[in-house]
Amino acid sequence: MDWLNFLKVMVIEERAARDKYQLAADLADDPAIKAVFERLRDEEDFHADFLEGEYEKLEKALTTKGG
Repeated sequence: MDWLNFLKVMVIEERAARDKYQLAADLADDPAIKAVFERLRDEEDFHADFLEGEYEKLEKALTTKGG
């Protein structure tokens, strides 16, 4: 399994989910519903950022090990 590519795909999926929640928040008329979608959007941002950090750590570890 190519774990670096796996993490890249997961970042892409998190960013796509973030965009969907943003769209839902933009379309929501009710402030409470809008707030839920904004909170979910922010969670996806956190996940993507976390995964990107893990990607960088793994990439560095694999480069150090030579593979």
